[in-house]
Amino acid sequence: MAHYKEWPFKEAEKLLQRLKAKDQREALFETGYGPSGLPHIGTFGEVARTSYVIEALTILDPDLPVTLITFSDDMDGLRSVPENVPEQDMLKQMLGHPLCSIPDPYGEYGSFSENMNNRLKYFLDSFGFRFTFMSASEAYTSGRFNEGLERIMIHHREIIDTFTAMISVEKRALWSPFFPICQRCGRMYTTVVTEHDVDGRAVAYACSREDNPDMPPCGYQGKTRIFDGKVKVGWKVDWALRWFALGIDYEMHGKDLADSVVISNRVMKYLGKRAPLTYKYELFLDEYGKKISKKLGNGVSIEQWLQYAPTDVLMYFMYAKPNQAKSMALTLIPKAIDDYRQKLTEYDGRPDSPIRLIKARDINRGTLTIPASNLEYALICNLVSSLNASDTDMVMEYLCRYDADVDRNRDFFEELVRKAIAYNRDVLAARKRELEIDHRFDASLRRFRDRLAESCREGKPTPDDLQTLCFDITKADDLPAGDWFRYLYQVLLSQDRGPRMGSFIGLYGVDETIAKIDAYLERQSDRE
Repeated sequence: MAHYKEWPFKEAEKLLQRLKAKDQREALFETGYGPSGLPHIGTFGEVARTSYVIEALTILDPDLPVTLITFSDDMDGLRSVPENVPEQDMLKQMLGHPLCSIPDPYGEYGSFSENMNNRLKYFLDSFGFRFTFMSASEAYTSGRFNEGLERIMIHHREIIDTFTAMISVEKRALWSPFFPICQRCGRMYTTVVTEHDVDGRAVAYACSREDNPDMPPCGYQGKTRIFDGKVKVGWKVDWALRWFALGIDYEMHGKDLADSVVISNRVMKYLGKRAPLTYKYELFLDEYGKKISKKLGNGVSIEQWLQYAPTDVLMYFMYAKPNQAKSMALTLIPKAIDDYRQKLTEYDGRPDSPIRLIKARDINRGTLTIPASNLEYALICNLVSSLNASDTDMVMEYLCRYDADVDRNRDFFEELVRKAIAYNRDVLAARKRELEIDHRFDASLRRFRDRLAESCREGKPTPDDLQTLCFDITKADDLPAGDWFRYLYQVLLSQDRGPRMGSFIGLYGVDETIAKIDAYLERQSDRE
């Protein structure tokens, strides 16, 4: 077997060794999702990264059957109200209830979690992921989890001892792996287990927990069997229960769940099975360095990525450096697009190229197209901004005039232009501000304008010629280069920084640049 350096192949090789040791000829992967809020890109990232390991596994062992289970924990209770969904008052009244029993605040589906689950499935389907969806509500109520629940009951004392060693003394007496759903009020975080009936496979409980004023207990006391959805087990035990009942071989998780993995591995020993291989990735952060949260709705949404960037860009963003925390902000989308475009142009057919894993279906069908042009997306964005364009054809006319390869890859660049127009309209235009232009450079700008006109009389200047001309002015007029280029960006692009100026002028057009300079100088003259 060939050994590849890219991380998905390293993970696939480890899994193959494990399967071989067990003489097992199938592999089951899992990704988990908590439907307590709108799906976000962190959720998608786990599925994408897992899919890369699956694709690498398929390359290493094409005949190995592989299944990816996307599991929704929709039996979990609502602990807090997400800030970015409607019907806030109704949801506050439903705190503590299982997500699958809470009305849909959008009024579209039978429950809150059903809506969230369908949003996730729709998005994953749109990317072509192959997965089997499964929900906790189905697994608990159908009896799929019953054997695991029975083993948890048999070993509840060992599991309790494992957990209570790590929590405060005052909480130890109330801790149980089981969360009964109150038969009167329907809440699960207000109940306290008062007895574990091992022989009867049942728990006695009281709805009496008062540690959250937004979840008032009803005072009911009763007893219930642990099977068929009458109780749920706590998160770390629940994770092990999934691994046991579904026979999971591999699962990824964020850095914030590292401690949960340790506990779930211990529970698996009590259940009598080996824990799956796991892979820890770093978290996604918003532009302020905070963890992306479903509750807060911070970071970049799924819909925004679809609107402002091609889907393959997000696929590559998830691929690159999973062990490094990465910010996800709208301002970073142009760089993400250019990083992907660069990787695409470098693709040479190697099996362990990220492009091979991201574009596997196109490569297998022989339909992968590599754009020949090296035109940067950031440059396209600046052109759209400068033109204030809303017409894709008009922008494409500029691009084709600048680089003949654009027309040979028209579909690829038309998509980029459509995304750039939306990005300029919704993001760049909103962030523009009134600039304090340093008018000390106005005289140099007039000389720069004349040099531009002169360069056209000598023949069509290249982007390199135009870049040299920009620097010639700094030398002739003894200007600080940084301040001079900031001034040019302010005059021509209404921003403090931007692309390589020679490339932008070449794309925008020398005549058009001269016209823009003339308009600026005329406004200055009128003010004087």
